[in-house]
Amino acid sequence: MASVVVEAKKRDKSGTGNARKYRRSGLTPGVLYSHGNDALSLLFDAKMLSYFIGHSHGLIDLSVEGEKEARKCVVKDVQYHPVTEDVIHVDFLAVKMGEKLTISVPLVLKGTAAGIKHGGILEHMLRELEIECMPKDIPDQLEVDVTGMDIGNSIHVADLSYENIEILNDPSETVAIIELAKVAVKEEEEEVEAEEGLEEPELIRDSKKDEDED
Repeated sequence: MASVVVEAKKRDKSGTGNARKYRRSGLTPGVLYSHGNDALSLLFDAKMLSYFIGHSHGLIDLSVEGEKEARKCVVKDVQYHPVTEDVIHVDFLAVKMGEKLTISVPLVLKGTAAGIKHGGILEHMLRELEIECMPKDIPDQLEVDVTGMDIGNSIHVADLSYENIEILNDPSETVAIIELAKVAVKEEEEEVEAEEGLEEPELIRDSKKDEDED
């Protein structure tokens, strides 16, 4: 898989006040971490960075202004504005191509589940997987085929398997489940109640009449 190229400039000033000034000028602050080296403070074009974060994952080539070679990296952490949800800070982690690493990747459901046609609702419970793999094998996302799922069916982490990737999540975690829609359940309950109401009532004998007959 080809790496995505992300460009950055070195950042001289730090602190909350300076970060706000950078953001007002269309730049987003970030940090590059690498084992055995000091953290490198960086600046990214805000629009470019937001597009990258929203559309790409996995291995990237981080091209820092003034450096001859790009650095192989992955996204370590992203901070969003609590109101606007704009990216306000990002951390990258430099990787070594010959060493495995741990990373979280998006988990996407693929296809239309059969149970939806029968009145079910598909619940997507787990949206990220924590995996261990070589940098070259980092996927943009992992897919789960749900076309064969019917009402009452579920998929767990233990059911997943991907080439060259070790899944680190708890095998018992639920990825997706199809449940009968609440409206349908309510209608069934109402139908049962109606049927029970139509049953012939038990006859109540007239106790006085019984005494006369005796």
